[in-house]
Amino acid sequence: MAKTIDPALAARLREESEQNKEAPFPAESVPTRPNRLRYKVYSVRLSAEEQARVQRVADAKHLPAST
Repeated sequence: MAKTIDPALAARLREESEQNKEAPFPAESVPTRPNRLRYKVYSVRLSAEEQARVQRVADAKHLPAST
C-alpha cells in the first residue's frame, strides 16, 4: 500500500465502503490468506544505500519496504 493516498480518493472509497458494509460477498469470490504459505521471517542488515534502493522499489510498487 502506498504511504500516501489522494484525500479525495480516500474519501470516496470510505463512503463506498460504508454504503456496502452489509452487502454479501459475491458467490464466486474465494477468500484467501495470501501470506499463509509464507511463514519464515528473516532479519537482515542493510547498508543505507541498500535500504534506500529497497525503499525506492517498494515506493514504485506502492508497497511497504518490509514486503
